[in-house]
Amino acid sequence: MEGRTTQGFASTGPRNAARGLALVIGLGYVAAGVIGFAVTGFTGGFVSDTNETFLGFFDLNIFHNIVHLAIGAGLIIASRMSDVTITQGVLIGVGLFYILAAVLGFLNYLQLISINTSLSFDNFFHLLTGVAALISGLIGVRQQDDSLRGRYATTAAVAGPGGTRPIEERRGMWDRDETYREETY
Repeated sequence: MEGRTTQGFASTGPRNAARGLALVIGLGYVAAGVIGFAVTGFTGGFVSDTNETFLGFFDLNIFHNIVHLAIGAGLIIASRMSDVTITQGVLIGVGLFYILAAVLGFLNYLQLISINTSLSFDNFFHLLTGVAALISGLIGVRQQDDSLRGRYATTAAVAGPGGTRPIEERRGMWDRDETYREETY
């Protein structure tokens, strides 16, 4: 049973693994942002090196916390979208973003978010969550692809040998309704 939608958001539980994984990763990043603000507060320089850490390992500043909150919220919203391809795309994009952040961190180019050393725990955390988000998005794509292949294989089996293809079915419907005009395409 497909989930009904309300204004573009899924109203039932996730059918595709990407939705659940986006929600988990999103909640983790929102938590990181909230905890970061609990440590740094809202005062001081926006992008300055605060020398404040979470658990003694993760470097923090206000901008870093905002980035975590924004990406986490984006993932949570994407997890609830009715079109799972949006969720998958957001996961893949976030994954690539965090892999890039890890690479820049390892090259020591992230002092903007208070990551001061190339071997900072933040870099490894960004790499780990970036790979997890990327793989989660790709798992969702693969799961959706397998589901669509199964659906069209069933349609072809019902239609008999040679089966009809979806575009042929649509052309047949358009011809009956006199709305399909070959010369317009």
